[in-house]
Formats: sequence, C-alpha cells, structure tokens
Amino acid sequence: MKRGILSAFLLMMTLLAGTACAQMNYELTNPYLTYEPLDEDEAMPVLVDVLDAATDPDDASIAIIGGADGPTAIFLAGDIQDAQPFEEDTWPKTFTITMAGDTTLGSTDDLRKRDDCFEAVAQEKGYGWFFSGLTDLFATDDLTLINFEGTLTEETEKKEKKFNFKGPEEYTDILTLGSVEAVTVANNHTLDYGTQGREDTIANLEGAGIVVSGNGKLGVFEKNGVKVGMTGYCFPYTDGKKDISKDVKALREMGCQIVIASFHWGSEYRENFTGEQRSIGRAAIKAGADIVVGHHPHIVQGIERYEDSYILYSVGNLVFGGNVDPDDRDAYAARVTFTVYEDHADAPQLTIVPLRLTALTKGTDYRPVLAEGEEADRIVSRILKRSSRMEDFENGEWR
Repeated sequence: MKRGILSAFLLMMTLLAGTACAQMNYELTNPYLTYEPLDEDEAMPVLVDVLDAATDPDDASIAIIGGADGPTAIFLAGDIQDAQPFEEDTWPKTFTITMAGDTTLGSTDDLRKRDDCFEAVAQEKGYGWFFSGLTDLFATDDLTLINFEGTLTEETEKKEKKFNFKGPEEYTDILTLGSVEAVTVANNHTLDYGTQGREDTIANLEGAGIVVSGNGKLGVFEKNGVKVGMTGYCFPYTDGKKDISKDVKALREMGCQIVIASFHWGSEYRENFTGEQRSIGRAAIKAGADIVVGHHPHIVQGIERYEDSYILYSVGNLVFGGNVDPDDRDAYAARVTFTVYEDHADAPQLTIVPLRLTALTKGTDYRPVLAEGEEADRIVSRILKRSSRMEDFENGEWR
C-alpha cells in the first residue's frame, strides 16, 4: 500500500514538471527530500523505481527518477503516511543554567614571553584542552554563562594600565568547544585595547554564535521555547547603586522568562562581600532579576539568599590566562534549575559545584577541574561560611 501511494505521488510530480524539468533546480525545500545525481542520461524525468531503504537509520524510501542530468535518487526520510503531526510545546519545562567565573583567553605582552604562558599551552594542547575538565558540567546544561575578561582583537594600541589581556579571534573556538553559549563583557578588561578592541571582541564572539551581554548591551539566549535575558555592569557605581529596572523591563518585553544580572564589583582577593555589593545585588532582585552573579574578586565569596533567589557575590576564576601560578585555586560554578512557564519562571534551585583552577599543585595548565571528596566539601564550606541567610541550605547533586 505504501509503495503504491508513494509511486503515484512521485509519478504525479514528474508529469507536472514536464519538459522544464530537463533543467530543473534541485534545491528542494521539503525537509523530507534530498537528491543525488546518478551517472546515466535520460531526456525526460520518468519514474524508474521506488525502493525500500531498510539499511537507512531513518527507514527512508528511495525513488529513482530519470532526467536530463541523469537519474536522480530522491530519498524520503521516513514514511509520509506515518509522519507525526506537530505538537505544541508543553509547559512547564525544566531549564538548567551553569554560571562560572572570570575567563581570560590570552595573556599580557610580558607573559607571552614565558614558556608556560597561555598561548604556549594552547599551541601544545589544542583549543579543546581548557574546558575539557568541565565537559560533564557544561555539556549537560541548557546554557553556560561566564565572565569573558579580556579581548579578542588584532588591535595593538592599548590603554595605559598594569594588565592588558588579549587573544586572537580564533580563541572563540575554546569557548564553543567548551560548550559555553553566553558571556558577559561587563568588566574592567573589555577596554584593554580601546574601543576598537572591545568592538572586535564582541563581533568575534557573536560571529562564533556566542550571546554577548554587558554594559548596556542586552543578550537573549533561546532554547526549546525558553528565553533567557542577560544584562550586566561594571564598577564604578554611582553612589554605590545601580538600577537595572529598565533592562529587566526590556528583556521581559522580549519574552524572557528568566533574567540574569551580572555585576563586576567588590575588591580583588577580599573574601567577604562589601556593603556596596549587597546593596546593588538586592536592588537587582527587587528590580525583577531572577538571579544575580558577581565577578572581579578572583576568589570565591559567599552567597546570599534573598527574596526566593540568590546573589552569588563571587564565583572566582575559571580559565584565567592572566596568572601563571595562582595562589588561590578554589572556585565554583553555580548550577541553577528553573521550572519555566510560558510567561515566567519559578524561583531557582541552586547547586554549588566546587572547582579547582587546575589539577596541578604548582603552576597551572589553565584547565579547571571538578573538585572531589574532602576537597569539594572544604570549598563548599568555605563559601557557606561567608554566606548570608543560607543556614538551612542543603547542597544538591547535579549529576
């Protein structure tokens, strides 16, 4: 029965085509059809045969049609009669986001002279090396968001400052190979090579398919009908405040069920978060952000539970090419899971995933790894010790 219907269908197509098919355009828009020219020659398209492709993983059917360009094999991916009708999305959905820390792909002019610099490791190990220790974490979520702290540019004119970080455009492959889908560029190194360097960096990141947000630039990531909006800002903050209510409103109007606010704030290597961090973080939650994540201290700080959400004051470093031998090697990724509806999301469920910046005890290979056992427990305890309103928090499992 299937064979007869399919034969009649294809024969009708050839008759309708007529002599114009002698020079037919084989750009088929039907997703169930592909073509492959064969060697023999025919003047007119005629139905030659219909075959069953039992060896095809999609159990496709094959029709052989003769034509001026030679017989053409048309593959029907699956049975038309058995095609399932389109099903509308069902709600709610579960959506998982991983947020991690300061990432610098490249180094400074001085560091590049060293044998253990980031560029040397990239050349030796390949671009897939740097996030390979976190594959199980980043590749199993719906979205990974990090702080991209540096530039990807060929610009040579740099700002007068102590550290200017730079890498080539191709370093975007490090992120895509590492399953990083989004970055914030709201930090104090985005302008290391001036406005041109910043523009190059954003263009290169977006050219690689990575969603970019920060410093007034809103980012939206969409998957399976869920839209995640991202905004972010960097110090200095006027009077220790930052109002993101307009950003949140704009992202909601774009249909975002989830909004993440990222802030570059606090003091480097200070273990306790500041009053300014707390004030800005709480204001962001009140403005409608679903969760707040912080960067810049380069070490882990505490977490505050606030209004059914969390303020992650500092998640520490991640792949950081700006330091060849970090003193503090603790970090963490925040794994948050949302129950998402068509127009909003429930409060996030948080899991702290403790990390080490490298498996090495001396120097670095710029490859963060999952902390295990007692070391993992120690890092979680360190974070919770400096946290607020987290007394009854129980860290869950993410795998």
